[in-house]
Amino acid sequence: MSPAAGPTRWALTGRVVTMSAEGDVIENGTIFIEDNRIAGITPKGQPALAGFEAVQAMKTGGTIYPGLIELHNHLSYNILPLWRVPQLFGNRDQWQNAKSYRTSVTGPMSAIALADDGSLLPALVRYVEAKCLVAGTTTSQGITLSNWSGTIHKYYKGALRATEIGSPPDLPRAHSKIPDIDAEDWLKFDNELKSSACFLLHLSEGIDVKAHSHFLALRNSAGQWALEPSLAGIHCTALDATDFGTMAQHQAKVVWSPLSNLLLYGKTTDVVAARTAGLTIALGSDWSPSGSKNLLGELKAAKVVTAHFGLGFSDYEIVTMATRNPAAILKWDGKLGTIAQGKFADLLVVKGSGGDPYGHLISSREQDIVLVTIGGRPRYGSNKAMQQAGGSGEAFKIGRAARVIDFSSPDQDPGIEKITLAEATARLSAALGKLGTMQQHSLAMTEAIASGTASRTGWRLALDEQFGNNVELRPQLEYNGTRTGPDLRAVAAAAEPLHPIKLDALTVAGDRVFLETLKSEPNLPQGMAAAIAAFY
Repeated sequence: MSPAAGPTRWALTGRVVTMSAEGDVIENGTIFIEDNRIAGITPKGQPALAGFEAVQAMKTGGTIYPGLIELHNHLSYNILPLWRVPQLFGNRDQWQNAKSYRTSVTGPMSAIALADDGSLLPALVRYVEAKCLVAGTTTSQGITLSNWSGTIHKYYKGALRATEIGSPPDLPRAHSKIPDIDAEDWLKFDNELKSSACFLLHLSEGIDVKAHSHFLALRNSAGQWALEPSLAGIHCTALDATDFGTMAQHQAKVVWSPLSNLLLYGKTTDVVAARTAGLTIALGSDWSPSGSKNLLGELKAAKVVTAHFGLGFSDYEIVTMATRNPAAILKWDGKLGTIAQGKFADLLVVKGSGGDPYGHLISSREQDIVLVTIGGRPRYGSNKAMQQAGGSGEAFKIGRAARVIDFSSPDQDPGIEKITLAEATARLSAALGKLGTMQQHSLAMTEAIASGTASRTGWRLALDEQFGNNVELRPQLEYNGTRTGPDLRAVAAAAEPLHPIKLDALTVAGDRVFLETLKSEPNLPQGMAAAIAAFY
């Protein structure tokens, strides 16, 4: 019998921003990693940890942060470019039937989903996972909304951590969907919240009375609130200080997507009132059709919005919204969210080590990402960094910068196609370039399903908020005798012919169209798009 393999040990040096507390920064420190965890951290001049005496630490020359954790996304949609929002909306029920939304978002994604011969799902998951990794995101949310396409969970069980999968018991999985009957029954909905560690649900999306009614519907006729410590309300743009006070009494949380809010509604969540009430706040980029391209971009949006509206959030507080705060909301803070001994080695290394450490991260661009590790494993970085860290993978470029990305997963289902980023890009580009043809196939499949001559069993792609999947992303409780929440069954398919669109670029660095579209968005306050573009 061969002896058991010893632990994998390596180390890296740089400015260490632990995020344990403001100012808790080691200007020149070494992080020691054993297998998937941080074995310890020492400042320069101290001896190596026991067992690491022979390990030559990798000198990053950069700043090391906890890997970014995102609590709001719809990952499968992130192949689509930014949609130019045609008008100001009052609530999310309105824009789902806008003509340009159907031809820019609903129509293309329906065509991709329904005309897929099995080649597009692995390509899509590979591509959107890469979009997260190249921007330093190690955990994201929003992998699926489906009870008829469970295979997508296997596809997303790759390099990137997914909140809905987690890693029990260390990282309990978060919930982000409700059986439709429970979404409409107050008691069942409240029981769903009580039985979960974390429940990420869209809440009061919009700025009008109808959007606000979604929150008021959480109170039953006896005056009891369906609010629990597990609930993290995504958006909450229609809520006021009183509402946030009620949420705080029940220890609920908030997930903020400032750019998406402003693009659609011209306003964003009253996060100052939420903070004053004592609520924990996390960030999410939402999705590429109406939000930042990635969480690193949403940090910039949060800083610009803070400055524009005088919200008073420091750079440290903004960075907590993508590190320690989301970890706490997920109940993962004992394992992730800060850099500390015993925690999982999910790390982000950014080029440079000067200036304010928190502003440094917010100001960094995708091409400044030097290395990303998940569970101690190098997953993405520069050629040099990946080689020094013992990583390997597929070579590609971000702008002119050579990079390596590793998607391999020993736990991945052997029946799932292994596909490179290059091949994924080619397949998706080809599919989006022939949407007219794919639309005909998707319409035929829709008719076949409606007539009962075809079933959903063979579908390979699940889409949030697009098909009647018998699960919901938000409570649908009654208020004043009317059920709240959008009726997805009433969402019209794109009647207009679809035309080719370009695959959304992996990064802002390689996508000037994104910044040009952002500057043309009618609902953004004047100067905001230019302020965001200035970071790039």
